[in-house]
Amino acid sequence: MDETKNQDQLGCLVRTLRNRLAMTQEDFAHSLGITVSTVNRWENGHSKPSKLARASIVALGEKKKLRVDQVTLAVTEAEPQPQYVSTNSAYGA
Repeated sequence: MDETKNQDQLGCLVRTLRNRLAMTQEDFAHSLGITVSTVNRWENGHSKPSKLARASIVALGEKKKLRVDQVTLAVTEAEPQPQYVSTNSAYGA
């Protein structure tokens, strides 16, 4: 029973991450080199990503500037966006 609950939670995290990346299941699958059915099975709790798939998911998140936990697949935080401060004043000072 705990395994089913764990897969459901993991599936929810995969869906949340995919949505946060603004990707369809097809886009997400293509980016990871897997089938859409596999993404669908993950999201619906019928299976869970392998260690290799998790590593690919983490790498995809990093590529899109998100930090993803390798074990839980939870987005722990977005990387801070650089803050640009103008060094030139519009008034010549």
